[in-house]
Order: sequence, then C-alpha cells, then structure tokens
Amino acid sequence: MEWLTKFAATDFGKVLLTASATLLITGFGVVVGGAKDIFTDYWKRRRQVKYHAMLLAVTIDQLIDDCVEVAFDDGHVDTDGISSPSAPTPKISWPSALDWTLLPSDLMYKALLLPGMIKSANESAGFISDHIAHPPDYWEYFQERQDRFAKIGLASVDILDRLKKDYGVDHQDREHHDPREQFTGRIAKIEKEREKERKQQAKTMMELNMKESDIRYALLDPETPHG
Repeated sequence: MEWLTKFAATDFGKVLLTASATLLITGFGVVVGGAKDIFTDYWKRRRQVKYHAMLLAVTIDQLIDDCVEVAFDDGHVDTDGISSPSAPTPKISWPSALDWTLLPSDLMYKALLLPGMIKSANESAGFISDHIAHPPDYWEYFQERQDRFAKIGLASVDILDRLKKDYGVDHQDREHHDPREQFTGRIAKIEKEREKERKQQAKTMMELNMKESDIRYALLDPETPHG
C-alpha cells in the first residue's frame, strides 16, 4: 500500500482520490434513494390493491347475504292464498371508486359475470312464473328462483374466498352459518326434487301411452273389454 500513500501525497493523487470519494458517496446516495423510492412505490401500490380488493369484497359480501335470503325464500301467502316472494331480488352495484385494473384479470372476469347471471336468473324465473308455474303456490317459480340465486351465491363465495386468500381482506363474521354449505345444500335439494319430478313425469307419460294404446286397440276390436 506504500505506492498508494505516495500517490495520495501528490497533488494529482489528492485531487483524484477526492473526486473518487465524492463520486462513490454520491453514487451510494443515488442507489439508496432509488431503492427507497422503489420500496415506497411497492408498499403504496400494495395498500392501493388491498383497498380496492376490500371494496370488491364488501360488495360481494352483501350479494352473498342477499342470495341466502332468496335461496331459502318460499314466499308469503296473501289473503287470496297466492304466494309471492318475501325476499327482494338481489342487485349488485359496483363502487365508483373501484379500480378494476389493480385486480387480476381472471378475478375481475368472474366478478363482472355476476350482473349477467342475476339478469339471466330473473328472466328465467320470470318466464317460469308467466308460462309454467301454477297458482296459488307457484312452486315452480320459487324452485327456479332459489336454484339460480343459490348458484350465484356460490360463485360469489368463490370470489370472496379468493379475496381473503390473496389479499387478506376483512369480511363478515359468519360464525353460525356457512354460506357455501347453505348454497350447496340447497342446490342438491332442488336437484333431488327435480329428479323426482322427472321420474314422476316419465311414469305419467308411460301410463298415458298405455291408455292410448288400449283405446286404439279397443277401436280396432270393440268387442274386447278393456279397462
């Protein structure tokens, strides 16, 4: 290191070492400052993303509650014995402050499907009410309404669970009931009822076909008793 001592003793050496030290300190300051800015931006964006995830979670949370009400709504009977819905039709309104671009595209897609699912459920239940369901109980209408909104509720639970897992958002304390179990149980019950209906309809059609066959046979051979 003797050469460095001698070099530093010269005027040129003093100038060069001073300049080098200055550049080193300045460069270190730039690196530290840049790193600080990077981490600051990272944590700021992370807080922003969580905030917007929370906005979405609150909206989905309310939709889940509304879907639970409809999924278990058998209606109320008025003075004329006609059944009408007790639970209002769920609606969804996205917060104006929600920035969708901060959320993953697949999650955004699943959430944005929900309004269309609600519209489709309303149209399907409305068609059954107008053309298929029979008064006074209109049970076919209530069954369709319950089934469709139970499935919307189940899709909403999937989104909320994703928000909890990925962003650690706060959510309602549903200590005494599990919406996922409620929705899946309701869907399974309705499918069981529909399977029973299909079997009964098949049996009825078979009996009608047998009677029609007997009638045709009787017309061909009127002397043969059928009964």
